[in-house]
Amino acid sequence: MTAKKKYIVWATWLLLYPIFIYFFIKNGLPIFLEEWHAILFFLSLVLFASRFPIRFRHANIVPLHGISLAIFLQFGLLIEMVVMQLAIIVTLLSLKLSRNEIYRLPINSIVFLLVSFVSGSVFYLMGGITGNFSEISIISMIFPIITYATVYFFLNNWFIFILRKYIVKLKGIKFFDEALAWEAVSAIMIIPIGISLVALYQEIGYLAVLLIGIPLVFLSLFLKLYNESERTGKLLKKVSAFGSEINENLSVNDICSLFVKKVKSIFDVNYVYVFDTLKDGKLQAIEMYTTNNQNNIGLLSGDNISINVSQTGESVLYTEAKQWKPFVNKEHFPHAHSIMSVPSVRNNEIVGVITIVANKKRAFEKSHLMILQIMANYIAVAAQNARNYEKTKKDSERCALTNLFNFRYFENRLLEKYDVPEKDDQFAIILLDLDHFKKINDNYGHQSGNDILCQVAHLLQESVGTSGVLARYGGEEFVVLLEGDTAQYAEDMAETLRQNIESQLFKVSDDLNSGDGKLVRITASIGVATKLENDETGMSVLRNADRAMYTGAKQQGRNKVAYY
Repeated sequence: MTAKKKYIVWATWLLLYPIFIYFFIKNGLPIFLEEWHAILFFLSLVLFASRFPIRFRHANIVPLHGISLAIFLQFGLLIEMVVMQLAIIVTLLSLKLSRNEIYRLPINSIVFLLVSFVSGSVFYLMGGITGNFSEISIISMIFPIITYATVYFFLNNWFIFILRKYIVKLKGIKFFDEALAWEAVSAIMIIPIGISLVALYQEIGYLAVLLIGIPLVFLSLFLKLYNESERTGKLLKKVSAFGSEINENLSVNDICSLFVKKVKSIFDVNYVYVFDTLKDGKLQAIEMYTTNNQNNIGLLSGDNISINVSQTGESVLYTEAKQWKPFVNKEHFPHAHSIMSVPSVRNNEIVGVITIVANKKRAFEKSHLMILQIMANYIAVAAQNARNYEKTKKDSERCALTNLFNFRYFENRLLEKYDVPEKDDQFAIILLDLDHFKKINDNYGHQSGNDILCQVAHLLQESVGTSGVLARYGGEEFVVLLEGDTAQYAEDMAETLRQNIESQLFKVSDDLNSGDGKLVRITASIGVATKLENDETGMSVLRNADRAMYTGAKQQGRNKVAYY
């Protein structure tokens, strides 16, 4: 909510509240002073009930609505308004609202004032009477009571809808939804509670508060525990689905991105940090997310909370900023309150840390810590599997000597893209063979031959760059795939490669004689072929390049570029 809207809320509250206090002192204070002990009992029950709402499906069934109905019927509108105002103030103050959240106090106060006033006024207009309920026929009061409860319910939900949609600007908010339907059911269930409470109070006095209140509280506690277990079960299903998703052949980056996405769908977070534990025990951030595009450079090596979790292996949960601010740089998590940080464990070894942060107070619960721990362990195993997969894949695609792609990779690339070529596919292949390479091995040893192959590979990488796919064809042969380029470009590239090799001095060690270092020159014979026919495959173009190299370059004196 913007600062301007907060000022308007406070101004409205300061305008309405003195008027309410004036009418209460004038008309309600005598009743309050006369019945203060009974009102205090009812207030205690309201406060207790407000701490334990019954969550069923999508609705919060709050027994205090039934208790407030009983207070209204027994003591009248002004007393009901005072009790609800006191309940709101005590409840919100117990939440220890931050400075940015304190506006919730006047907003809720205004809403309950208006809801109580309008509902009570409609009740009186319908012929309803409050006071000594035992002297009034319950049957004659049913219609006004139902009208009161209906107006109270719809008005309360309508005000909440207006505030959330147009004041707080939440998206996707609807008035008529499944949650409203279940709350309507709960409102109907609450009416008998209110009537029973006031009727019983007339008969046995304060004991009625205990007889009605204690069962309600225990029922609330039981259903609260049930609801928490149900919500935890739903979260575990999401976590299980996450475990299945990351077991696919994903890269480490993809796994971390999926993890952040899943965390955002489960928790209300403003920051997510995924840290890897290095060999020296330090942390390194491999994935970071913030809602405000904050500069995260200062957190690349972790924050004090994450570092401590990495060292101790103990998960931590903070619900308010004052719990962690003494030992954490405030600039790391501005405006934050709730923090969860858990170690990522694989084979009883801490391999990383997951830290999530929310700007809200009490955004996380103890059960959330367990959920995050499970997810952290999932990601630890999945990331290691991904690294092993990437290493195996790289080893199968790369030449161990030159680190270039090997022929298996190059051949698969041709088969995948050009085994059934499209009409508009344009590509060229350059096949290169080092001249008289056997003499290098015979004169200086095979290790020197390997050294030259590595130097040639490096030279070709610098020359080709990102314009083509370079691979070691086998032995002293190299091959380049140029995709989408013209025949002229391929010929120019081939000539450039030939000249670069010819002009380069290569370092070798004379292992067969003195062992001294020497500089030698070598040349290369090169064949170039391009796709000439619409249905020509990649392997046929490769064979044409091979023919061009042998018949047009090798057999014509070597150190040449031949074109098919």
